[in-house]
Amino acid sequence: MGWRGALRRARSGSVRMSGVKPSREGAFALYTIVMRPICFLSDFGLADDFVGTCKGVMLGIAPGVAVVDLAHEVPGFEVEVGAEVLQHATRYMPEDTVYLAVVDPGVGTERRALALRAESGALLVGPDNGLLVPAAEALGGISEAVMLTNGRYHVHPVSNTFHGRDVFSPVAAHLAAGMKLSELGEAAEPSSLARLSLAGAEDAATGEAMTARIISVDRYGNARLSVTQEESGFEYGAALGVDVGDGEMAVRYVGTFGSAKPGELVLVPDSHWRLSLAINKGDAAHALGLKTGATVRITLKAEGHADDGA
Repeated sequence: MGWRGALRRARSGSVRMSGVKPSREGAFALYTIVMRPICFLSDFGLADDFVGTCKGVMLGIAPGVAVVDLAHEVPGFEVEVGAEVLQHATRYMPEDTVYLAVVDPGVGTERRALALRAESGALLVGPDNGLLVPAAEALGGISEAVMLTNGRYHVHPVSNTFHGRDVFSPVAAHLAAGMKLSELGEAAEPSSLARLSLAGAEDAATGEAMTARIISVDRYGNARLSVTQEESGFEYGAALGVDVGDGEMAVRYVGTFGSAKPGELVLVPDSHWRLSLAINKGDAAHALGLKTGATVRITLKAEGHADDGA
């Protein structure tokens, strides 16, 4: 019968489903239990209908479910960037969240579609390309994994190029409403999942220098680097040399943008506690031609003593 047929029958009064009861207006909803929130990340952007149709599918299955739009401007196909953003978000989402993540350059291939349970109780849905695993590990590790092989919980026909709408979104909604992982498909061995290592320093700090990689550029033109604040060991006010490929530039390491003069190039810890190369009230990526994946060499010159407001 499928969930849409069951909903139609429930609304007509010919059958009562477990968990279905009249609302104050007398209409029936498919799920009326307290639902898990969904945290939704993708590389879909907002210019097309991709995000909207995914959310429509979710709301059709689980009316009223709370969907947190974490990010939809992850650079296209950049699985590692999406994984880092998703992992960071686990610090701030409710414990019972369903994480729906779709950065899926392998859509339509033999790559598996997955749902995971973390030790914390959170659930994760997405492709088997390493996107989900760092977040799951941040949530205590993977306690259960299934392949999404039960087509009953997919939207049909399933597009070869849009599993975000037809596979992952309906599954996330069913999980938010209380579906058991085991209903969604065959069990998978957690050790068999594709994995990636989130970027750190490209090489260990050697003396007073390290190499990092640009892992993303935000809408302000700040270039987020692979090295974390802790890994760097820098103190605020330190004088640094930064080389992005065309010669070394002098920068300061400051605690906040307000500690720099307008137009000044600085290194600053961002909200993910990674170092970012930035221009205060400017666009460093545009000014310096910075691109995701580029290498940055950072050299400690001397400890500065300027007031950085930290």
